[in-house]
Amino acid sequence: MKKMSPKKRRIIRQRRRRKRITIGMSLLIIVVMGVVCVNAFADTEVAVEDSAAKEQRSVENNELASSEIVVREGEVTFDEEMLKPIENYFLVNFNAMASLEKVDIADLFVDPLSENALLNQAALDYMCSLRSRQSNDLTMTYYLCGLTVTDVSESYGGIEITLLEDHTVNFSFLPGIESSSSGIEHVFVLEESTDGYQISEHYKEEDSFLMIEEVVDQGLDPDQAAEELLNSAYQAVSDNEAQKISYNSGDWDESTKTAENEYDREAALAYAMKWVDPVEVVRNDSLYGVYDSYGGNCNNFISQCLVAGDIPMDIEGDLYEQWKWYGENIDAYEEEYGRSPSFTGVNEFYSYASDNTGFGLVAVVDDNLYSGQAGDILQYGYDENWMHSVIASEVVEDDDGNIIDYLINSNTTDRINYPASAYGYAQMRIIKIVGWNDN
Repeated sequence: MKKMSPKKRRIIRQRRRRKRITIGMSLLIIVVMGVVCVNAFADTEVAVEDSAAKEQRSVENNELASSEIVVREGEVTFDEEMLKPIENYFLVNFNAMASLEKVDIADLFVDPLSENALLNQAALDYMCSLRSRQSNDLTMTYYLCGLTVTDVSESYGGIEITLLEDHTVNFSFLPGIESSSSGIEHVFVLEESTDGYQISEHYKEEDSFLMIEEVVDQGLDPDQAAEELLNSAYQAVSDNEAQKISYNSGDWDESTKTAENEYDREAALAYAMKWVDPVEVVRNDSLYGVYDSYGGNCNNFISQCLVAGDIPMDIEGDLYEQWKWYGENIDAYEEEYGRSPSFTGVNEFYSYASDNTGFGLVAVVDDNLYSGQAGDILQYGYDENWMHSVIASEVVEDDDGNIIDYLINSNTTDRINYPASAYGYAQMRIIKIVGWNDN
């Protein structure tokens, strides 16, 4: 087996230790996204799907469908035997997430007691536990998972396979609504023996896995890391639920602002639907930069949605008072050139939305979490580390008209009509877009 070069060892170590931080003045270089996944419940089939076959799939009346892993056609050639343990990994993972019942996924690894196997176990247990704690029923009635192999190479200790996952699911509390995710990158390291291939290591570029991995890198074992994060997440869920009860009972004080010009929510939402896809990663790179490889494209995406909704770019003031994108380079001058950190950074955008006066965006921040509407912005984090921005695509109400959740669209991971309560980050805050002022 070919020995890993020092350069590649550094790249893999950076991938394992990567934080999904926001983009501000500097960019952290990391490895990009994705994995394409498609799944459901009964018998398992493996198929190769032509790349043009991306027809919309719908499931009515919460009927269960046959479980299917679709290996999407790509340019990379590989031994199909390599995918058997990987397909099994996804089946076990998705069945656990569908039922929210914990299963032993570490047994799928060569060494079930290795730190990486225990990391994978902790990440799965964390998500099952967190979703079970939510008031909405986040079990799944259907899931379809697809895998696209993007690279196969020899690495130190085995064969490294990089995959992109996409999946479409039906959550139990959202009958008839398809929630899709795409662009989730997985890296599997396989060992070959007389019994075939087995998983030695697995890494995933998605919020909850990266969050637990980061805490493990700080010195905790995976179980301790998951427990610590869950305790914090449970408190956030409780806080969110209290806000939901307050809003639906009318027992809350609304913050009000006015704007000289309206925000075109329909145009912003049309953009938010256009520039995400249930299978492939799509980006408007003819007009904007792409930051998936530099910490995430999430805030860049929501900023683009606001521009599409007639919120003008703001070149007034110093660097942190501006909100603009005219090019890749950070630019502090009051000119239509370069970009401001607030256009692409989670915390920087929050500060701009909170503090801006005069020309440009008018927004209300930190109001009751459930007082928003479609077109508003939600931000996610943990322990006050704010990591991710999304746009609300729909407000979900129960039969009595009470608000119970939002559906959201996002980049990195790309999501369409995904329930806000299903995220691995439990802490949330809202940025309500009012409109914009001329001066």
